Order: sequence, then structure tokens, then C-alpha cells
Amino acid sequence: MSTAIIASLLVGAVLALRFKVFILVPTILAAWAVLTGIGLAWEITAAWIALEIAVVTTALQVGYLSALLLEGLAIPPS
Repeated sequence: MSTAIIASLLVGAVLALRFKVFILVPTILAAWAVLTGIGLAWEITAAWIALEIAVVTTALQVGYLSALLLEGLAIPPS
């Protein structure tokens, strides 16, 4: 699960640099579909799939917000 968290944080940060907040909705829906498919293929329990979906969704949003905050803290060149 740590790989999914790190990847989601990075994807969220990259999305923040290129797109507006509305890109998160399709990205989260795509992540849900992928995680559900992987979970069903590996015969993982529904509770574990739901937990991973919640964690990945949160990581995407945290990555997006962190990149926005870091971009806002950047000192413009003078």
C-alpha cells in the first residue's frame, strides 16, 4: 500500500502544477476503478479495497494541496 500512497502523492502534485482542481474528480474516479479491478483480480476483501480507495483518494488530494501550497510559498524572482 505504501507504493500506492507515494504514487498518489506524486500524481496529485503533478496535477496541481498543470491543471485546476476539477481534474481531481476524474482522476479519483479512475483510481477507484483501477483499485477495484486490481482488488477483484487478486481476490482481496471488500474492506481492504475500500480502505485502499480511501487512502489513495486522500493521498491524491494531499499531494495536490501540498504542491499548491509549495507553489504559493515560492518567492518570485526580483
